Amino acid sequence: MKKSIVLLFISLLSFSFSALAQESVLKFNPIGLLLGTGKVTYEKVLTEGSAVELSLTYQRLDLGDFGKVGGLGGQGKYKIYFQREAPDGWYVAPAVGYKSTKYDFLGEDASINVFNVAVLFGHQWVFGDNGGFSIDINTGVKYNSVTIEGDALWSGDGTGLAGNISFGWAF
Repeated sequence: MKKSIVLLFISLLSFSFSALAQESVLKFNPIGLLLGTGKVTYEKVLTEGSAVELSLTYQRLDLGDFGKVGGLGGQGKYKIYFQREAPDGWYVAPAVGYKSTKYDFLGEDASINVFNVAVLFGHQWVFGDNGGFSIDINTGVKYNSVTIEGDALWSGDGTGLAGNISFGWAF
């Protein structure tokens, strides 16, 4: 699974579309760093009204005597821009993601694997005509399918809210 995510990420980076002002956006989520989660996102414009986006997430949090948390995940999105000015403007995006997390909490081990599908609605601002600083904010709903091994506090499958704030650079 990890190899498939990496290969998909590399193939997205190799696309080339020269007729568009900003062809790519590289973003990160600084808010997640407060919780020990690093998220890097690459968006590639396909047409004036669409783009694909791939995110990779790495989580490592040491809670001292309470334990440790570690995980790896990824998400793919297909963004449909309403004003046909990708990557700038309002969009809707179906998304699919996967995350595997291992916990060691007070001596109890657990593993949680989550597959999710989501529908997101958001806006991305790109400052500059030929590229520049970008802000991407979205929210939506998701459905989680969860596999739990060991003693975990999470109950599992179900719907929930989804959202993200990312900052980056369009080029």
